Amino acid sequence: MSDRYVMEALLRPAVELNTAVAAGCAAFVCVSAPWAVALAPSVSYVTAGAFVALAAVRTRQGLKILRYRRNLKRLSRYVMTSRQVPVSRYRLFLGKGFSWEQKHLQRLLETRRPEVQAFLQPSVAYRLARKTERWSEYRLPWLSRVLRTDARFNPVRPLPPAGGNPAIHGVEPDETDVSMDLGERVGHMLVLGTTRVGKTRLAELL
Repeated sequence: MSDRYVMEALLRPAVELNTAVAAGCAAFVCVSAPWAVALAPSVSYVTAGAFVALAAVRTRQGLKILRYRRNLKRLSRYVMTSRQVPVSRYRLFLGKGFSWEQKHLQRLLETRRPEVQAFLQPSVAYRLARKTERWSEYRLPWLSRVLRTDARFNPVRPLPPAGGNPAIHGVEPDETDVSMDLGERVGHMLVLGTTRVGKTRLAELL
């Protein structure tokens, strides 16, 4: 798996799933027809268990790749009301985020390589949905409204207006709650961001 090495390779096909499928098929053969692989029935179940474990590990690794690629194009929805904002006498809640490290810069630079653009571009179905949405705005308003619906049942819903470069938001799939000590509010803070990314909302929190 790519996380064993200093240089990551997350923006690529999820080849781990190929191994998972092969291991799953091997486990099925060991259980249903142990004679086909010259195994005694008592040994075939142990071998099948090992193949199942391998399939589970490789599936987990492959899903990590798919999740990373999905996050570069569409972030998970994160909204909360003012009543849901955590309140503390010692910490100020800022939202979800992550600490920017060298690996995030490496991932961001990787997204600019020409050979990986196929993983970053919207799918054919998404582009067709946007084209149909524009065409049906006045001809078939109900269809345009359905295609614009921001819900889980709509796989081609519009991308959220994150602003700027979406890859900056998606290079870390595992975001955590971010907060700051209330005593640090007296210091200076520089907040960078393009239009409509939440700078004013952050100022309201501070």
